[in-house]
Amino acid sequence: MRGQKFWIICFLSLAIILGVGGCGKIVYPSIPKNQDFIASVNIQASTINFINEQGKVFTTWKLDQAYTGATLIDQQQILLYGFQLKKATVYNLTTGKQVFTIDTGIGITNGIYDKVHKQIYLANGKTNDITAYNEEGKQTSKQKVGNYPMAMMVHGGQLFVVNYKDTKLSILQTKSLKLRKEWPIQKSSNGMVIVKDQLWIGGHGEGIKPNSTVSIYHLESGKKVSQIKLPMMPVGFVKGTNRVYVISHGDSVLSEVTFDGKVRRELEVGANPFTVNLFKSFVAVAGYDDHCVYFLRKGKIAKTIQVGKGPFQLLVREADQ
Repeated sequence: MRGQKFWIICFLSLAIILGVGGCGKIVYPSIPKNQDFIASVNIQASTINFINEQGKVFTTWKLDQAYTGATLIDQQQILLYGFQLKKATVYNLTTGKQVFTIDTGIGITNGIYDKVHKQIYLANGKTNDITAYNEEGKQTSKQKVGNYPMAMMVHGGQLFVVNYKDTKLSILQTKSLKLRKEWPIQKSSNGMVIVKDQLWIGGHGEGIKPNSTVSIYHLESGKKVSQIKLPMMPVGFVKGTNRVYVISHGDSVLSEVTFDGKVRRELEVGANPFTVNLFKSFVAVAGYDDHCVYFLRKGKIAKTIQVGKGPFQLLVREADQ
């Protein structure tokens, strides 16, 4: 009888372990399907905090690996990747369950999703490649670019790639990844936004010479037409209705710049911020060293939200996007 009880207990314990572990695959807390959010990806803490419009953290994912970045795939999935990880993983936000993995090899510096062409683009700073995948994670194309590709954005059927440790910008055709053009840019460039017929590019600067300008290039010719003087190390950009919001992490300053390049407002916010985004009626900034996300409205801080250590990205999901 005692032996029978022993085996019953062992069986129940095994069932609990398998139920919780899901055959070794972690399950994260569910995000309601229609819940709008801004998500803070905290790379020191290995967490993601999901924040609602009221500035409340309503769900936190405690990540099982040292992910260094993330991107949303449409409305219901999130791609997680890490520079030292050999695989990127896609999770369903509603179920919290893994959908698929991508064998990337180490060196992934950035990932973005192109909702027009329904492709995922991953940049690898070890192999200096850009690789495209479909929504099921199958590789569709691959292209060698410059040294240490990092910032990427899609516009007009083209993928723009800033090669951080190089002096050139690579422009690829979105579907085939065929190299179309290369433009000369400053080394250690990072962050970009397209405004009308111009491409704005920021950066850190190199060595003992930190960068304090945003370079502006003509979108067709690639010719540098002007530059904007800003606080030190402008690296984060987001375009609003009639303003470009630029975060300068060297001076911890958010700048509001008109489309014709005039600086209208500057505000010190956060400690060593790298990223800025728009969420509902707010401009959101993440302070990397003070572990806070700030909601700003009309040039003033409206809400301060404590998040995990090292908030490095802000991802936004809104039903009308």
